Amino acid sequence: MTSQALILDCQYGSTGKGLFAGYLAQSLLPDTIAYAPSPNAGHTLTWRGQTFIHKMLPTGFTGTRLVNIVLGPGSLIDLDQLHKELTNLREYIPSSRQFRIFIHKHAAVVLPRHKEAEAAGGTAPGSTRQGVGAAQIERIQRGPNSCNLIKDVDHAVLRDPQVEIIDTRYMQCIYMNSDRLQIESCQGYSLSVYHGQYPHTTSRDVTTSSILADTGVPWTRGLNVYGTFRTYPIRVASRPADGEFSGPSYSDSAEITFESIGQQQELTTVTKLPRRIFTWSQNQALEACVQNRVEYGFLNFCQYPPEYKHFHDIWERLSELTMVRYLGFGPTMADIYKVSTPELSRKHAEEVYAKHRITAGRNSRMGGWAQSKPHPA
Repeated sequence: MTSQALILDCQYGSTGKGLFAGYLAQSLLPDTIAYAPSPNAGHTLTWRGQTFIHKMLPTGFTGTRLVNIVLGPGSLIDLDQLHKELTNLREYIPSSRQFRIFIHKHAAVVLPRHKEAEAAGGTAPGSTRQGVGAAQIERIQRGPNSCNLIKDVDHAVLRDPQVEIIDTRYMQCIYMNSDRLQIESCQGYSLSVYHGQYPHTTSRDVTTSSILADTGVPWTRGLNVYGTFRTYPIRVASRPADGEFSGPSYSDSAEITFESIGQQQELTTVTKLPRRIFTWSQNQALEACVQNRVEYGFLNFCQYPPEYKHFHDIWERLSELTMVRYLGFGPTMADIYKVSTPELSRKHAEEVYAKHRITAGRNSRMGGWAQSKPHPA
C-alpha cells in the first residue's frame, strides 16, 4: 500500500462522513475501500442527481479507479440491505459493476431473530433497535448452535458473481497489493463503548485502532486519519415513552434546539426520529483528535452558526487541535471547500458563509432540503 486514508467521525455521528468519503474518493482515487458496516449507522451521499443512503456499502464508490470493496471481519451485515444497495448502485451507477465486493468469512449477519429481540425495546439507551447488539452477542457467545457468521448463511446476494467470501490471507493480499486504500468507518468516536458516555453508547469501539481491526487492515506506516466534525454535535433522539435517554454531552457543551440557530429539525438517518443538538465541545474534539491521531479535519454544517463570528470561533478552536483542511456548507459535494487554496482562502470564508447561510435560511422557510430530507450522516 502506497497510501492509506482513514475517515473517522469524531463526535456522535451524523457529521457528514458519508458525504466526505464520496468527496475524498474523487481526489484520492482509491483502488480499494475497506469498511466494517453495521445496520445501525446510515451514510448519505447525493451524487449525479441521486441520493444514496447506505448502511452496508461505503460511499467512496465515486472514485474512478475503484476495483475492490472489502467488508472486514468486524462487520455486522444485513444481507437484505446489502442486496438492496448493490442493486440500486448498479441501476444508477453502471460503473459500479467494475468492482468486486469481498466479505470476510467471519463477518456476522444480523438475522430476523436479532431484530425481533430488540424490537420491543429494553435494549441499551439510545439503541436503534436494528438487531446489531443481539447479533454481536451471538457472535461473542460462540455457542454450538450459533450460525450467524456469514460463512454459514445462505442468501441470494452471496451467490452474486460480484460478491465473494474470503479468508484472512486473501484479504491481506488484497490490501497489500492495493495502491491507494480508503478506510471508511461507521458511527462516531463519542459513541465508543470504551470511550463514550457508557451506557449511552454503541456496542463497539469507534477508534482508529478498532476500525483497522474491524476492517482487517494490517497496521503499516503512512496512515492519514481524516476526522469529521460538525459545528453543533448531535445525539440521537431520546424515547421518553419507553424511558430511554440517549445520553449526556461533554461538560463544556449544552443542549440547544434547532430553532434557536434558525435551522429545521433534523431526523436520524436510520430511525427517522428527531435528533438532539448541542453546542461545540472543545473537550470532545481534543479527546477525539488525541485518541485517534487525527491529521486532517473536515468541519461540516458551517452554515449553521447564526453569525460568522460563531462559525469562525469554532473553526479556530478546531484548528488548535488538527489541520482543518475542508469546510462543508451543505448536503452536496459541491458544498465542500478546501481550505488555503484558491477554492477557499480565509479572506473569502465570510463571503462563502454568508451565501450558504442565506440559502439555508431561505430553504428552511420554504420547506427545502433541511426539512424534507435528513442531513448527511
